[in-house]
Amino acid sequence: MPSIFLIKGKIENPMEWYSKELASNAEWKYDEESESYHTENIYMTEYENGVSFEDMSEEDFFAWETSSWLETADGRELIYGYYNDDNGSAEFVHIKDGKCIRDFREYDFEIETDEGNEPEFTDWTDVAEYVDENLL
Repeated sequence: MPSIFLIKGKIENPMEWYSKELASNAEWKYDEESESYHTENIYMTEYENGVSFEDMSEEDFFAWETSSWLETADGRELIYGYYNDDNGSAEFVHIKDGKCIRDFREYDFEIETDEGNEPEFTDWTDVAEYVDENLL
């Protein structure tokens, strides 16, 4: 399962923004099949109300500190989700109005962080369901 983060709101040039924010100088290419741009493992898709960045390697966004997500959001609403059903791990971070309103992290079937309450998660399977239904 890839990890993904969604930024709500308009970003003028998402590829340029991503490259600058995440210090990436990889070249972006258009993928006809997925109808999105990608650079190495990251696929970018623009929506009417935002933009998503999906990491097919499952490594580029994994285990970021909450402070890094706050910095990346830069005042925008940001939702990040990841899960791995092979090892019972999941991460979910929701940044809104410059604050982290939900931070849930479970690794190897053990909950490490569970702060905030919306959406409600009891384990990694709830994160997986949310990500599949709302972010992908």
